[in-house]
Amino acid sequence: MSQDIAKVSANYKHRFNVNDPYFDESPAKELSLIVVIPSYKEPDISCTLASLCQCIAPKGKVELIIVINAPENAPPEVLEMNRQTIRQIRSLEKQLAENRIRLKLIQEENLPKKFAGAGLARKIGMDEALQRWTLAKKDGPIICLDADCTVSKDYLIAAEKAFSNPLIQLGHYQFKHLFLEEKDEQLKNGIVQYELHLRYHIQGLKWSGYPNAKHTVGSCMVVRASAYAKSGGMNRRKAGEDFYFMHKLLPICQFIYLPALVYPSARSSDRVPFGTGRAQLEFLDAGAQIRNTYHPETYISLKQFFKLVPNLYYTVKGLEELPEHLLQFLLEQGFENRLKDMISQSKTANIFVKNFWQWMDGFMVLKMTHYLRDSCHSEMPIDMACSSLLMNLEESIPLSLSLTELLKRYQQLDFSDYSKGLTTNDT
Repeated sequence: MSQDIAKVSANYKHRFNVNDPYFDESPAKELSLIVVIPSYKEPDISCTLASLCQCIAPKGKVELIIVINAPENAPPEVLEMNRQTIRQIRSLEKQLAENRIRLKLIQEENLPKKFAGAGLARKIGMDEALQRWTLAKKDGPIICLDADCTVSKDYLIAAEKAFSNPLIQLGHYQFKHLFLEEKDEQLKNGIVQYELHLRYHIQGLKWSGYPNAKHTVGSCMVVRASAYAKSGGMNRRKAGEDFYFMHKLLPICQFIYLPALVYPSARSSDRVPFGTGRAQLEFLDAGAQIRNTYHPETYISLKQFFKLVPNLYYTVKGLEELPEHLLQFLLEQGFENRLKDMISQSKTANIFVKNFWQWMDGFMVLKMTHYLRDSCHSEMPIDMACSSLLMNLEESIPLSLSLTELLKRYQQLDFSDYSKGLTTNDT
């Protein structure tokens, strides 16, 4: 395994733009986890670090890589906020060490404006984690966390236990926004609906038959070092880097749900062009009470298509019966020629299905979802959409559920998936 990670890491560095190692001292022999936190203009990272200090200590030791970052020509107030963040980190360094967590601080505050953002900051930290694992001659997990999150006490031991199985390559923690602790009623209302939207969409995709219907929350991702390197590492997107990263790996990696919890912040933010903080900011600016989300009919259309997939290797019968707008989308994507290529390149039906879902990845499904939204299935209020989908997911539901009751129901549906543990690209 040590030779494998050295070879994989060397190939990754040869193919991609990777900074030289920031730290050259050897990791602890007992190293079992590396946590990476990007931090930009962060007002209170101390809550995140204190939360890590309260975790049950794993058997091995932990390295915590924090990437303090900013774009070139960042205004003085941003850099001063970063200085405050560093002071908070240093004040908790001793407490971290007492909890078997060794701090590694990276400062990159002159990042190219074109690329500076969540993706590049996460990449810098994850690349360094890969180099740390290579130095340790181990193929261990790289855990992603954000500087405005807290975690449950079993956060570290859950990852250590899961990735003690060498077959596991990719994981995702449970998550919950602690909306009951939010004093601002608008923020509270907004985050309930945003989390409900995330869970509704995943359950809709799962019901439609999409095999990689998994959450892709950046602060909940875990990836084995070798899988990270072989996949080409983290992208440099300013936002949505987590979605693209996870969906690059999901079709080809053995995946596990981790039973521990991450608690993301409910605050609004202008630091990224989309995501939770931006969604909250736009919700507050709009002054609306109810968000819109994808129409349930979207998932019915997707289900009609996805159920045909296992037989497409043998026959295209049934495609002509798909909804008109879905057929138009496939036409625009050159599906007919792509299907012929996949069939010719697949020796068996099982290989064809695997190749199909690599082509029909998360990004393609999202494009299809948006095409249907814009052409025929307009968005609808989230409470109505979620109640409608529940009628397909469950035998009976109460006639009227509040937003918080709907969220609780969808959390239960998601957490039942997590309780099942391992899912892979073969299931």
